[in-house]
Amino acid sequence: MSTEHVERRLTAILAADIAGYSRLMGDNEEGTLAQLKAHRSALIDPKINEHRGRIVKTTGDGMLVEFASVVEAVRCAVEIQRGMAERNVTAPAGQRIEFRVGINVGDIIIEGDDIFGDGVNVAARLEGLAEPGGICVSGRVQEDAQGKLDIAFEDIGEQKLKNIARPVRVYRLRLDATAAPARTHWRRGLYAALALMILLAAGALWTGFGSESKFLSILRPGDQFTKSAEVDEKPAIAILPFLNNSGDPAREYFADGLTQDIINALGRFSALTVMSWNAVAPYKGKPASPEDIGRGLAVSYLVEGSVRHTGDRVRVIAQLVDTRQGRVLWSASFEEALADVFALQDIIVTDIVRVLAIRVTQIEQNRVFAKPTENLAAYDYVLRARPALQRPTRANNVEARSLVKRAIELDPNYAAAYAALAETHHLASSMGWAESPAASLSRAEELATKALRLDDSEVRAHVILGHIHLFHQRYDLAKEEIERAIAINPNDALGLAGRGTILLWLGQTDAAIEALEQAQRIDPDLNAVDRFALSLAYYLKGRYDAAIEQAELNLRTTADANFSRVLLAAAYAQNNRAEDAARVVAMIRRIDPTFDPQEFGNKFLNSGNLDHLRDGLRKAGLYPVSGDLLPAERMNR
Repeated sequence: MSTEHVERRLTAILAADIAGYSRLMGDNEEGTLAQLKAHRSALIDPKINEHRGRIVKTTGDGMLVEFASVVEAVRCAVEIQRGMAERNVTAPAGQRIEFRVGINVGDIIIEGDDIFGDGVNVAARLEGLAEPGGICVSGRVQEDAQGKLDIAFEDIGEQKLKNIARPVRVYRLRLDATAAPARTHWRRGLYAALALMILLAAGALWTGFGSESKFLSILRPGDQFTKSAEVDEKPAIAILPFLNNSGDPAREYFADGLTQDIINALGRFSALTVMSWNAVAPYKGKPASPEDIGRGLAVSYLVEGSVRHTGDRVRVIAQLVDTRQGRVLWSASFEEALADVFALQDIIVTDIVRVLAIRVTQIEQNRVFAKPTENLAAYDYVLRARPALQRPTRANNVEARSLVKRAIELDPNYAAAYAALAETHHLASSMGWAESPAASLSRAEELATKALRLDDSEVRAHVILGHIHLFHQRYDLAKEEIERAIAINPNDALGLAGRGTILLWLGQTDAAIEALEQAQRIDPDLNAVDRFALSLAYYLKGRYDAAIEQAELNLRTTADANFSRVLLAAAYAQNNRAEDAARVVAMIRRIDPTFDPQEFGNKFLNSGNLDHLRDGLRKAGLYPVSGDLLPAERMNR
């Protein structure tokens, strides 16, 4: 073709195809073709004509359409996708025809009725990024259409498209949301950028996070400088469980483990409040809007994503959402060798912190980005052990212990594995599962100490040591360990609850409740020991209804928590619920015939607190009135 015959023009290109077309044709060829013909006749072709589009060509499963107007191209795509959603309502799930649509603006070459060029190729690649029933557009389309359509655009970042030389900024259209009110005045973006520059300069704490110019690229004209990024604000964020898109349910633990590691890493930044895994786990796989989740967890931001683990590679997609506006602040996709999974975690954490403009110290950075182990198989065993440790039953404890021992065999210097092994021994001792509680406690102390020799930033090991010191009434050492844990991770619920537990036994009940309630806000599923401490703190303040509520909840989730049963009896008695107290006392007698009320609560430094507790035990019928016999035993003599 000679150059004088080449015709070019700038146009909007819409590329569409049918998701799962081969499967649909394989299942029912004639039915699929009949459906497609009906959809085109009743909806698709009329909409294209209405918005002055031209169908360039069709294939079996798709079409290429050009529009003179970008706005008309987007409006047409939106109306078609919404119309298809309505038409699919009555169709069985496996028989629905769902289009994926990509739209680009570009210079094209016209040859007869056909069109060619990078503009067309980009549109086709964008269609491949769209979800079934969804629309993806280039940054140029978003710029031209934003503010002219009542539709929300989600920025999913720059994407490297196949056979396209330069990365393309891509936006996903949210068909279920309307656009936020347009903010077009360029000065707002400028002021936001200036404010951010001042923040960064004043803090001088951004070492290691890249250049300011890269950071400022997240701010576009019209963006507001979010309130949470203001100095002295402490944004609250939730990391939702990443979806497992590996096609193998057995890999669920890997997606959960990645989520938990991101939670733990973000938790180490003192400028953030980060919800625990237990707080976000109930939202796993459940449809809920960012606004609903934000209200439910009392957070301003959430991160959601997915993990695809195939062979020796892992692909992660993640996005950060402002729950108050439903606006995507950052999104990205990564595909790395599995060996680079720790680097991938670091990138995600760094980007989230950058977008939220969180000021961090070099110490915090070093703690967050320290690589836990060089042995991925050992890391895998620790990930597998976590679900068992999160649901502490006798059987789960045995399973977790076996898994982390394998991790230690593979990497004898893996601090997190030693901390997890210490936790299994501490649980066995505190829950009454160990043949020798004293030996288990001693072994837990030995293992936690070793974990800290390997890595002093291992939070779980500090918390376990704190509880062990508390048991031995080494109060100063207990406080030191817990405060170290909180300094490393200010959002660690175990550390905060541990602080509350220690303050409780030291007689600082109000401060104990404050710390325990803070821990409960971050982690609604406090473990049995910490929930008992909160229940006991309420009891000591005379808040018997609250004490009963926490004790009953503990027993519903952890039936072995007999210490909560004892406290429940005392709280019932103080609340004048004699029959309930008697029923619980009878159960305590059956479960633990050797229960000694003299030992219960004897670690209180405040004698008034001990007297208050024993008064409740006595009223419940658990405490001897005279001699060595309990009231029920004297009656049976």
